Amino acid sequence: MLMRNDSRTANVNVTLDRQNSLLGKPFPCPVCGISLGIRIARTQKPYCVCIDCGIQIFFRGQVGISRLNRIIENEILIAGKDSNANLATVLFNRISHLKAQKANLEAKQGLIFVDPDLENAIRSVDIEIKRVQGELEKLARTTPQEKTR
Repeated sequence: MLMRNDSRTANVNVTLDRQNSLLGKPFPCPVCGISLGIRIARTQKPYCVCIDCGIQIFFRGQVGISRLNRIIENEILIAGKDSNANLATVLFNRISHLKAQKANLEAKQGLIFVDPDLENAIRSVDIEIKRVQGELEKLARTTPQEKTR
């Protein structure tokens, strides 16, 4: 996605050149996990509104808008369709985010000279991934399943 910077100050007045590419795409509410359609503000920046939770999400700056575009293009996060799946959706998205964090940390780790602080951070993120996966697994066991015919 191409962006243009309307001022000399980086990251302040960034607008989308192709704002319609994100318009209406689903993005999960960070609170309830339900699918929110991306809107384009009069400033040509993307945002979402969750009426149920009463929150608004504004995406600002080159980095934020680029990340949003990558998330949408690669379908990294999923958005729940009904209220029964919202917690599972939020947990799945949390796991996806943690895996990306772990990969970023591992990319910084050297092969010969290992940074013990970075190694501890990687291990901590890995433990959190396993914890959230356990929550998702527990939720899957307790959620009533439909009978197959």
